[in-house]
Amino acid sequence: METKSMTSKEIQKLPVMRPQQVREHFGRKQAAGTEPGPVLVELEDFMSMLEAVGGFELSQRALLSYSSPRINLIEPPLKKDGKACYIVPDHFNRMAIILTLRQAYSLPLGAIRGLLERYPKENYDLLMERKFEISDLLDLAKMLKNGLGIGDLVMAKACDVLLMDVMSSSKAVAAALEPGDTLRQLQEKLVLARLDEMRGWVGSGRWQEFLRRESAQDLKDLAGKQLLHKKIVTKVLARKARGTRK
Repeated sequence: METKSMTSKEIQKLPVMRPQQVREHFGRKQAAGTEPGPVLVELEDFMSMLEAVGGFELSQRALLSYSSPRINLIEPPLKKDGKACYIVPDHFNRMAIILTLRQAYSLPLGAIRGLLERYPKENYDLLMERKFEISDLLDLAKMLKNGLGIGDLVMAKACDVLLMDVMSSSKAVAAALEPGDTLRQLQEKLVLARLDEMRGWVGSGRWQEFLRRESAQDLKDLAGKQLLHKKIVTKVLARKARGTRK
């Protein structure tokens, strides 16, 4: 259930959890194949989770500034039992994306706002995993305004790759100097020819050889990331526990 469809009274009834409890709760629900539903996390724990999962370090003041009227990129935390709480996964996913665009891609706040107004939430993982170059994001921001989407960007990049070894720069320049749409027509002709070539290549079984290697490496990388996240979470929680004892 998305919290946008919940009343303030229903949100107030959500359980408040510590980071470790959140991880265990979502893990159990995922293993059972059921939706975990939203939970609440207190402000300091929310900051610890951002640092643990994404490596994002920011002060309490900086975090709260993102929900200020001036910046207004995320809904402000709500109060429960006198404490500021954030909603997980809603607030968490949104804040993680904002910080990725801000810190990893160095995008200004205005560009982040414009991109997230149209960027589909189901593709947030592509941003978190930094699958795009900065030039891709700038192109995407323009494309989304014009009714195009991520699929169009992927297709465009795929076409560039298909043309890479069959269209030399000299051939492209020569076609560009011709009158009319000579360059565009040549590009389309070469791309369609390569698609026919690709159909035969996939059918030959060669793609599976590359796919097996890539898939195995992707799974190894994913397992490595998950293990690292668990270690970081444990380290952050241990550091917080030591600070509390003092």
